[in-house]
Amino acid sequence: MPLYEYQCSDCSRTFDLLRPYHRADEALDCPVCGSDRVRRKLSVIALRLDQASNYIERRTMGACCGGGCGCASHGGQG
Repeated sequence: MPLYEYQCSDCSRTFDLLRPYHRADEALDCPVCGSDRVRRKLSVIALRLDQASNYIERRTMGACCGGGCGCASHGGQG
């Protein structure tokens, strides 16, 4: 299950939440102030360069990629 980052427009706090892909943009309340003015932030993936073999490993913090997920790196729509 992907880990998404959200920010409250009222108190400016950011927080992470594990949610299924199809629920990523559903409305939710801020766990700090209770406001319903929360938006999903664009998160950055982590990349690691292995100097021994010069390849890049893609790590998506809680997301897939085993090939059956439908994400963009496998030709899916996610």
